[in-house]
Amino acid sequence: MVKLNKLTNTIFFAILFSPLLAYAYVVWLKLPKTLSIFLTFLFLGYGLVFITFKNYNIIFPTLAKFLLVFAIYRAISIYIFGGDRHFLTQIYHYILHFSILLVILIVYNTNFTDKFIQRSILVIKISVIITAIVSIIQVFDTSFFNANEFFSEGEPGWDQTPDSIYRYRRTSIFSFIEPLALGLSFIPLLSVLVGYLLYTKQHFVIYLIAGGITAFLSNTRYIMVGFLILSLQVLIYNKIRSKRLFKYLLIFIVSISIISASLQYLGYDFQQWYEERLLSEGSLEETTRFKSVDNFIVFFPQKPFFGTGGLTDDIREASRKVGSSHIHIGYLSHLIYYGTVGCFFLFGFWYLLAKRLYTSAKLSGYWGSFFGFLTFLWSFATMSQSAIFYYGIFFCLVFDKYFSYKYCQKKANMIIR
Repeated sequence: MVKLNKLTNTIFFAILFSPLLAYAYVVWLKLPKTLSIFLTFLFLGYGLVFITFKNYNIIFPTLAKFLLVFAIYRAISIYIFGGDRHFLTQIYHYILHFSILLVILIVYNTNFTDKFIQRSILVIKISVIITAIVSIIQVFDTSFFNANEFFSEGEPGWDQTPDSIYRYRRTSIFSFIEPLALGLSFIPLLSVLVGYLLYTKQHFVIYLIAGGITAFLSNTRYIMVGFLILSLQVLIYNKIRSKRLFKYLLIFIVSISIISASLQYLGYDFQQWYEERLLSEGSLEETTRFKSVDNFIVFFPQKPFFGTGGLTDDIREASRKVGSSHIHIGYLSHLIYYGTVGCFFLFGFWYLLAKRLYTSAKLSGYWGSFFGFLTFLWSFATMSQSAIFYYGIFFCLVFDKYFSYKYCQKKANMIIR
């Protein structure tokens, strides 16, 4: 059991190097699809081995039971309604949520060591700084560390590159993982780091600034808002006094102002950025998210209980008429795809996970994991990606397990005394 625990620590530490591993996977090894898809198969295999070696004597939380039911429900839905996909791609869609389930079981049945946590924090710190530096370089050279040339249009790692630098979605060192990895891995990782530094009363402002630079230079609105959400934990950590908070805010504002002035001096036009990207549609009513509500009202009543099974031709055509390829609000699109029955289990899983992270945060005093997962729940309001198979979210779970276990140990010791 000790060896299994050590192996799990090693595997999770290794995935902290995902940006580098993804680059090697795509550029050097020239393997198919993306690292994320490969890891889905890897964790499925390791998860089954893990359960077997544990002799099935594992903690199986209620939230995992909800996810298991949804994974089965989704697999059946794909089997009945699934489109014409390549055989391995179809298998990937079948196993995706089962792999997430196994990751959760692995995390909550593993004891992560102090050494593992400290080393992980060091790697995350380095990752945050490098990510910010690469984002700044990409402002002036969009080809720098750009994964597009290694993927064909429509493949999982491909993303559209607009002509204007103010509309270009910068994904920094996360581009070789997949286009959504910056928002769904980097932002939760940043929350984990900021939460840890606040919990241990270390300097955090430099990493918050670096994360803010990456978020706002990404030109992706859900990432910007996600950054603001994770920053809220500064307000509640250790009952920070107003004087101290004012000092942090002053340092943050001055630092951002200096960086903004430097970018402006180098030719970056923030007014143009504001017009072309931040409010490019002109008003809320003109956004594809707002317009997708009308499509939801049309399609949801047709199959309210079990859903359509996925994106149908009719939904795709209706979405194109409002300027999108699908219904852009994930909560609405999934109600259409999986109905109230399927979404009861999916949303129920998320609710129970958020509740667990919140309860752990209140007891242990560590809020990084809770706010990290909140950024995912926010992002789902802007996209249809419901799978949490992102290593940043995994580390929200890892740090939650570590700090909740520490709290239980501390409480047990107090009772013994």
